[in-house]
Amino acid sequence: MKKSLLYLAVYILSYSASQAQWSVLDTEPGKQVSWNLVQHFTPQQWQASNFATPEEMEWFNDARYGMFIHFGLSTYIGKDLSWGMCYTRKTPDKGHGPIADSIWVKYPEKFVFEDFDAKKWVDIAKRSGMKYIVTIAKHHDGFHLWDTEYSDFKSTNTPFGRDYLKEIADACHEAGMKFGIYYSQRDWYHPDYSPVDPALVDAISTPPYYKPKPGVGTIKSGPNHHKYIEYQFNVVRELCTKYGKVDVFWFDACWWGGMFTADMWESEKLTRMIRELQPGVIINNRASIPGDFDTPEQKIGMYQDRPWESCLTLCHSWSWSDTPVKSTKQLVKIITSTAMGNGNALVSWGPKWNGAFDPIQVQRLEEVGDWLKKYGHTIYDTHGGPWRTMNWGGSTYQENKVWLHLNQIDDSKLVLPKIDNQLLTATSLSGGKVAFVQNKAGEIELNLTNLTADSISTIIEFTFSKSIYALVESASSVSKFNDPTYGTLIPQFKKLVLSSKSELDVPANYVSLSEKKEFNHPFAFHTQEEANPFVILDLGKKYSVKGVEIVNKKKYADPPGVFKLQISSDGKNWKTVEEKKEAFTTWEVVVSQFNAGIDLPGVSSRYIKIALEANGKKALHLYKIKVNGE
Repeated sequence: MKKSLLYLAVYILSYSASQAQWSVLDTEPGKQVSWNLVQHFTPQQWQASNFATPEEMEWFNDARYGMFIHFGLSTYIGKDLSWGMCYTRKTPDKGHGPIADSIWVKYPEKFVFEDFDAKKWVDIAKRSGMKYIVTIAKHHDGFHLWDTEYSDFKSTNTPFGRDYLKEIADACHEAGMKFGIYYSQRDWYHPDYSPVDPALVDAISTPPYYKPKPGVGTIKSGPNHHKYIEYQFNVVRELCTKYGKVDVFWFDACWWGGMFTADMWESEKLTRMIRELQPGVIINNRASIPGDFDTPEQKIGMYQDRPWESCLTLCHSWSWSDTPVKSTKQLVKIITSTAMGNGNALVSWGPKWNGAFDPIQVQRLEEVGDWLKKYGHTIYDTHGGPWRTMNWGGSTYQENKVWLHLNQIDDSKLVLPKIDNQLLTATSLSGGKVAFVQNKAGEIELNLTNLTADSISTIIEFTFSKSIYALVESASSVSKFNDPTYGTLIPQFKKLVLSSKSELDVPANYVSLSEKKEFNHPFAFHTQEEANPFVILDLGKKYSVKGVEIVNKKKYADPPGVFKLQISSDGKNWKTVEEKKEAFTTWEVVVSQFNAGIDLPGVSSRYIKIALEANGKKALHLYKIKVNGE
């Protein structure tokens, strides 16, 4: 009887596995992320699209750090953007918000914004070390924060009475700050908006969140959606002609497994118009065409050459809320981690309903700005590499200078993979001394015994004999959970519970960091052959569980049933995160919660259950368990 062997790696992560959007050529190696997070394009589709030139992308790649300003009508009630407010969410968006449409559409009557000062906002960004600003012009609620000619639902028809967007644009231009516009194609207010005709579809719980009704062939847009497209071209043309230089245009209707498609917005035509009106503009990938850069959300992306930008929140919401603010150390880690991966960090926050920013949030950003004044040369205008990120941290480089950013120092010795370049000096920027030896193969061994660790970020500066031009390739897994931003390794579990055995206490000497070959670990276990075998991992206490990786040996890649991954905080009430029915060798499961229209990382859990549902009796074998977390 066939048995199923599994290697299970559980990650209790510190930052992030959540909704992201990646545009990928089919000829590229597949990213190790869930299918709905990645939009694949054929070479023909990619080449037929439109892009900024490498020269036009240069400032963006050098900037590394920007400000995302989120503000809207929902701030009046302390909710997060349109998702926390609008009752009606038009198809294909699912569910509904808490506030009746007849109520929230009257919020503009209370919009005074008496403490708004765009120049102060831009000054905060500059003091914080940010190199560009992206601000909302229109979110899904359809409220225009500019003086549009195509709607009365706008900021100039409020007691505030001013063009919010123009004042920010003017302040940016005056201060030499790059200026970007966020514009959502979604619009739950506009009467003609209907990218998917709700009469033709039924809602489903997984992307793309709709399917044809019985007997329906081609799914079409609503009968008046063509009028919405005409409106959209008009308002986007306004945004590109009334506000001076626009450096970034930030769309927000992700492809998301086919939920939104390019034909819904005539994206090729629309983006080409933007480039014609704003030469040199950079456009993201959230119009269901490749765009100029990828947009992971509430997570830090992995290394890639194609430009990318992680948008993350300063507190626990996109716009203002009275929730805990990330520490200076957390924010610096976000900035360094994105730079080490060759990407940008776009940190989101927003003003209160009166237009003033929270003083604590301002202070935190300025603390990061102070750090960047001292160490910004290791971030701005650098490339990620030459070493890929590992658990200890990673590196950035410029010409013959390399900076190691150490996330953790677990030992007095650190060995770096070989590099075809002579290391001349190694200096700790935080104090102390670093000794090194480079052997004939090019490997570098660092002695960190006399290194002075920094409470925020420990950085070592290398000087090489010649400029760096390429990454150092090292033998490491391509799993996205290798990214150091996914947390640190927890050495052992409390116990394991098997369906056919009593509870097993994990041996005290069991360490998940074993470098032994797969399935050659000293501690292995299996169930008996039985109906629906399972194993439960007791982590000993609650963690923010954010990702689970399961790997089948190739010979067992065709599962003899349905695998279920479940989580629980009490061991009694289980939530199924994901099921796997088809063949797999690697199954990476993101554990997240749906909030404010996005999947936010992490669910508080103590127990993780892997169950196999099969016809007949089967055995479940598990080996070499890893846990990451804080």
